[in-house]
Amino acid sequence: MDAFYDQTLVPRILFSIIAFAIAVGPMFADFNKTHATNPLWTPHARFHVVWQVLSQAGISMAILYLLWAPSPDYATHIGLAALLNYVWLASFFATMATMPLYGGALKDENGIKPFRFNILGRIYLVDTNLFGASIFVVVNTAGVWLVLNA
Repeated sequence: MDAFYDQTLVPRILFSIIAFAIAVGPMFADFNKTHATNPLWTPHARFHVVWQVLSQAGISMAILYLLWAPSPDYATHIGLAALLNYVWLASFFATMATMPLYGGALKDENGIKPFRFNILGRIYLVDTNLFGASIFVVVNTAGVWLVLNA
């Protein structure tokens, strides 16, 4: 092991939390009656959601390997892991931004309810996907900042 590997423990933990959440969270959120077995969805749409979730899980496992497996070049492995986390996040926000082009929506009526925030007596509803992805951007960026300042 080298000093850089030791100095990047906290960022590697942050990147790992994101990768684990991206691998496991959608399995709970999407492998149920609101998505993968939703009778209101076409069979092809259900196919795509299962494919997407399994792809995310596979990439997340690769990220975890990059972060924790022995390597002669830890800097490249850690940088690639952070980049792969950003790829998932960028694709989420690009998909969200282009929803009008394909008639997309962040949620279904029979899906997961949004988070409710009470700020100074006013209720704000925030989509769970948007909330999670926004938190992941902050956490991943904090990890990148820590790596760059290691």
